[in-house]
Amino acid sequence: MKQIVLIGAALFAGFIGGVLGNRTSYFNRQSRPADLVRAHRFELLNEDGQPISYWGVDKGNNVVLAFARNAGANQAPIGAVAAQPLGPLDDPDSQRFAIGLLGDDSPFLKLRGPDGKLRAELLLNLFSKPIFLMEDETGPRVSLGIAGTDTPGVDVNDWDLDFHPERASIGMFARRDSKGTYLQGFLDVHKDRVKYP
Repeated sequence: MKQIVLIGAALFAGFIGGVLGNRTSYFNRQSRPADLVRAHRFELLNEDGQPISYWGVDKGNNVVLAFARNAGANQAPIGAVAAQPLGPLDDPDSQRFAIGLLGDDSPFLKLRGPDGKLRAELLLNLFSKPIFLMEDETGPRVSLGIAGTDTPGVDVNDWDLDFHPERASIGMFARRDSKGTYLQGFLDVHKDRVKYP
């Protein structure tokens, strides 16, 4: 009888040890972070449950990491433009700050003012040449990068800094002839006044 009690106690202790070991192993597996997380989009929410950051493909077919104004943030200082509410972050026109790839895989960076209008944009043109644009509430003011030409292409290396509306420009352009390629600089200033938009 003593042996049966010892065998029963050993079996019971083994069973309890197995259950506890299995539970410990399960909880250890659950507390480990996943090696890989896959999703179609990610959103970061503020305290009110409103999306303030978006990572995914937006409605313009751009792969973006975008941010919006935090609705709980302090109001604009006196004299500043009050922040306008924007739409959903998967709408390119509602992204306050966005970095990513355009639909054609060209990288870009965009910044919008509190009024929701574009203020700065850095991107590559179709021929992988950089362009930096700056705007105010009335529209384009400064552009820097490859100058637009009548015959755009990979070999175009005309660079300029333009002040809009076309009042001043400084830059360089390349010209080719039978002896080679030469660079020439230019400075163009218009003295005629134009009405501020």
